[in-house]
Amino acid sequence: MKIQILSALLLLVLAQSHGTEIKINPGMYSNYYHMKFELISGYYKVNTEYGFNQGGQFEVFVPKEHFPIRAPNCNENIIIRMPYSKSEAQKRALFDSLVASQTVTVTLELNPYINILNSSPLEIELQYCNVFFRHRAGDYFDHL
Repeated sequence: MKIQILSALLLLVLAQSHGTEIKINPGMYSNYYHMKFELISGYYKVNTEYGFNQGGQFEVFVPKEHFPIRAPNCNENIIIRMPYSKSEAQKRALFDSLVASQTVTVTLELNPYINILNSSPLEIELQYCNVFFRHRAGDYFDHL
């Protein structure tokens, strides 16, 4: 039992420090930090109380211990939020897959609530409990 717990902790530390590829994309005013993240069935919950709102907005809760970026000011869940846009079709398809508890790989934008702890090698942490699905040109953008 102790070996299993130690192994799980080691994997979590490795995931936080080296296992997650974060792509830095230069923006007009600052850099944007993007990453792929696998929402694994049973390890996330769609906020059904909030639902699918106008503009394709919805939220997904991921327990902090299952998210690869440290969030020292967050007590329970990382909230992944889908921003508003006029285009909803791609967002609706993603939402429906998540409500059906499918395992889905998504692209996240970590800005604006991050602290850069070290630039080389890159080490960041979340300031709060929220990140966003990547958004570009008025729609969800599922690429790094």
